[in-house]
Amino acid sequence: MSERLNIALLGAGQLGGSFILGLREHGADIFVTAYDPATEHSETLKARGGVDVVCASPEEAVKQADMVLFAAPLRTYRSLATAIAPALTNGTIVTDLGSVKGSMGTVANILSQAHIVPAHPIAGSEKSGPLAARGDLFHGKLCILTPDETTDTEAFQAVEALWSLVGADVIAMPAEVHDQIYAYVSHLPHYIAFVAASYFHARGISVHADEAMLQQFLRISRSNPRMWTDIALENRAALLPVLGTYIALLEHFASELRAGEPSDAKADSNALAKTLLPRVLASCLISSVSLYEQQSASNLRPFGAGGMRDIVAPAALTPEADTEMMSHNAVAMAEIIEGILPHFRALESLIGAEDAPALYTRISEMVEDAHQLVALTN
Repeated sequence: MSERLNIALLGAGQLGGSFILGLREHGADIFVTAYDPATEHSETLKARGGVDVVCASPEEAVKQADMVLFAAPLRTYRSLATAIAPALTNGTIVTDLGSVKGSMGTVANILSQAHIVPAHPIAGSEKSGPLAARGDLFHGKLCILTPDETTDTEAFQAVEALWSLVGADVIAMPAEVHDQIYAYVSHLPHYIAFVAASYFHARGISVHADEAMLQQFLRISRSNPRMWTDIALENRAALLPVLGTYIALLEHFASELRAGEPSDAKADSNALAKTLLPRVLASCLISSVSLYEQQSASNLRPFGAGGMRDIVAPAALTPEADTEMMSHNAVAMAEIIEGILPHFRALESLIGAEDAPALYTRISEMVEDAHQLVALTN
């Protein structure tokens, strides 16, 4: 590796851009070539001082690279690896930013001449693109590397050093453990947010700008649909059992409410859904995580990021008053939960069938509903 580190950035969005800007801000001696199918993304990052050369193809970007950074959607990894394989020199480090670490196994199979070091920074937001990139994004955040017995020690140390330079707290764990944990603490919370926002929009529920807890609960419902389609499919082996457990807990919640004491209360159904459904969804997520922690004898608290915190937040809000309201409106709440369950089952079915076009369409629709929910009420 030369004294100056030549980095090929494949994908010039929020995360890749933030990593490069962070390295620049911390004085790293780097030369960055970038490829993004949306050339304007690379040009924007260049204008912000992150990129030196914008390339027309991934092959062009990696020709002189010491390190290649996959910062693109997970389901483009295979095509990117295939494209760059002829241009990659022996010993080039290839790393990534993806939320599913099993995906790098495909890259390793194609790029046998490279040193593969999978990485996942636990940072980001519902925003996307190079304008959302910022140099301090990873400061104080966790970054997980997932080496295996074939990982080159020097390559691992090089990647670890760069993440430490941008201020991340770096740890290592097996890829399969990572993917199981993040199915619970990141992936499932996002799909809960998508479904909840879409369900509220369909019911005509208003979410006002001053309703801070509800705004927080729904924040990640506006995340990138392409990214979250790829995550669902790439991590479906871990995610489907997690989603199945969550659905079973919701079903149990509804059946318990059905078995409760009948009430003559006639509360407005939309008001009940707006007030109590986030608490129910949050409580079932907490229960899902607790079950996994008991079964695995592990603590997932250190791994949860902003999305997890947002989704579970309603469970801590006015618990006594909410419990009393729920008991007085048990049947109505059972009906509300039963009304949202088909949305989760549909998502489960599309992921299980690995129907990428239909899943992308459905998630895109839910994200659009989330944007309209905000647009109409702010």
